[in-house]
Amino acid sequence: MPRAAGRKSPSVEEGAPRRKSEVTRERLILAAAKVVGRVGYEKASSSRIADEAGIAAGGLYYHFDNRRALLDELLPTLGEQMVAYVVSCIEHLPWGLEREVASFRAYLEYLSRNPEFYRVFSEARVYAPSAYARNFDATLRDFEASLRAHRRKGHLKLEDDDLQLAAHFLTGIRNYVSQLYLDANPPRPVEVEKAVRLYRQLLSEGVFRG
Repeated sequence: MPRAAGRKSPSVEEGAPRRKSEVTRERLILAAAKVVGRVGYEKASSSRIADEAGIAAGGLYYHFDNRRALLDELLPTLGEQMVAYVVSCIEHLPWGLEREVASFRAYLEYLSRNPEFYRVFSEARVYAPSAYARNFDATLRDFEASLRAHRRKGHLKLEDDDLQLAAHFLTGIRNYVSQLYLDANPPRPVEVEKAVRLYRQLLSEGVFRG
């Protein structure tokens, strides 16, 4: 039976509010990340976040039960964005050293473009511990899976039993290199090319003589 002229289908009518709601929800998450990046979790008030997102203060509670629920979404959301960016930069590259170095470069590039990630990540362990744990577990799981793929293709000298620890080692490098941003006064992005050069040297040659 044909639809009456000018009438929207039920799926469009039902879907449009949902899509608008999702867009607003994402805008709130990204706005909260910006606010946390400037003032930290503790001072990221609901009113500041709503103002950053350009919505009425009460609108936040339409999308989240409370401020804590919103803050718990920051690190997982930014973490997913970061992973998606890294994957887009390396998916065309063959497995091996240069793919891993390229993933490190992409990580630093993402941080330089999204500096709020530094503070969201560093303070999450205290102010959003469940989010920190979710992100930490997912990061290590993905990193270990990547190392296993490198090993299967013959690019690693490591044994299977070493891969989980290696994932912690290499993730630690990323975490502490990004900490350089927070320690700088005023904050400034890490020197990407310098960091990438040293990372490649660490993985391929080491740093000690003899």
